[in-house]
Amino acid sequence: MIGWALASGAVVGLGAILIVVGIRPATVRLDDALGLLGARSPSVAADGAEGGGGRWSPRNWRLPLSQRQQQLLLMQGRPVGDFFTEKAVFALAGLLLPGIWMITMLLLGQRPSPTPLVFGLAGAAAGYFLPDLLLARSAPAHRRATTDAVHTFFDLVALERLANASASQSVAAAAEISDAPLFRRITVGLERARLEQRPPWGELREIAREWDVPELADLADVMQLEEQGVGLAGVLQARVKELRDAHLTRQKIAAQEASEGLTIWMTIPAMLLGLAFLIPALLRLLET
Repeated sequence: MIGWALASGAVVGLGAILIVVGIRPATVRLDDALGLLGARSPSVAADGAEGGGGRWSPRNWRLPLSQRQQQLLLMQGRPVGDFFTEKAVFALAGLLLPGIWMITMLLLGQRPSPTPLVFGLAGAAAGYFLPDLLLARSAPAHRRATTDAVHTFFDLVALERLANASASQSVAAAAEISDAPLFRRITVGLERARLEQRPPWGELREIAREWDVPELADLADVMQLEEQGVGLAGVLQARVKELRDAHLTRQKIAAQEASEGLTIWMTIPAMLLGLAFLIPALLRLLET
């Protein structure tokens, strides 16, 4: 019992230390901050590694990451290193779980079989791919959040234009309102364009390609023409209304499909009730 109490106390103490370390704010490295403004893609580079960072930074590693996973991590505002740290933690937990179970049995005075250790590799493989599954399952929710963020950004830009702000000023002011991942990405891109003394519309097109939101490219085209002296404030408002209507139509279609899917389960109790009435009559006919 003493050994069991010591082991429990060690586990609780280690958990408390990890919680304290996890909630402490991390100090931002200067080379990471400069790399954020200097790289073409501040969150995830084309080869799956993040731009910027030191020599041993995870951003310089060529990590196995698909383009779809990169976009999902961008939508969540998560760095690639955090994602692969989660994969390593789950894999290590799956690998060590059988051993922890055996140690616990020994502390309780029992002699466990070493057979569960064979399942350590299977647990490690399952733990490694578990974050991929969780990331894929969260894709629809984050895609909806990104779509809502794009529409909100369009509305804010239109309001800034109605307040007589210039095209570039309205885009920059709208991006600084929210801390959503898309808004932060737009803010970083606009700041990089400002430091490089070039128009921000190329950055918006790059973000549209990176996040797979072609609506941002349309906004860049409209705002670029308006900056050249063409009065397109009405066109911008019409485009915002068109996007809103298209989004509402997609939501209605999805709701209708969900309702139709529920009707299948609603018919099953009726079918079972009908069979409950028909089976006795059929049995009587067969007996005669």
